[in-house]
Formats: sequence, structure tokens, C-alpha cells
Amino acid sequence: MLVRGKVVGKNGTARFEVRKERGGLTLRAEFPGGEPLDYSVDCPCLEPLELVGLLLPAFEERLGEIEGVFVEEVVEGKRSVLGMIRKLLGKTF
Repeated sequence: MLVRGKVVGKNGTARFEVRKERGGLTLRAEFPGGEPLDYSVDCPCLEPLELVGLLLPAFEERLGEIEGVFVEEVVEGKRSVLGMIRKLLGKTF
């Protein structure tokens, strides 16, 4: 799964992208005029927006008071052929 969006603060806007895969999540945020924030966690139990929420203090340090978090795009991961066959066979038996 891929989630793209932005965090709006009093001093600017940061765009973020969170990828959720089997092994965990990775976040990359681009701040105005600064270095990016890269963060990863090996916990597939979190959802992408939960990770953004946990990192809001880091966003607030760079952007000032947070005014909003906006999701612009969500892309579900494509299922593999093997995964679809397993799901089909699981329902049949």
C-alpha cells in the first residue's frame, strides 16, 4: 500500500509518502527548503496514517503548529497470482 499526502503547518507544508509492505513501513517527507525526513519501522501492524500521526511532533518541529494532515492518494498493493490462487482455494475447501 502507498499513501501520499501533505502535512500543513503554520510555517509551511511538507509532502509525505508512506509505503506499507510485509516487513513494515517506510516514510519519506519533503520539507520546504530543508533536508527530507526518512523513517522506517519493522512493524507491519501499523497503518500508514498511524505512522504519520506518531511522527507529527517531528513535523511540528520543522513546520510550526500543525493545521492539518491531508491524504491525496492511496494506492493498494497489487495481489500476486499466487496470493489470488490461495484465496480462491481457501474459499473452495
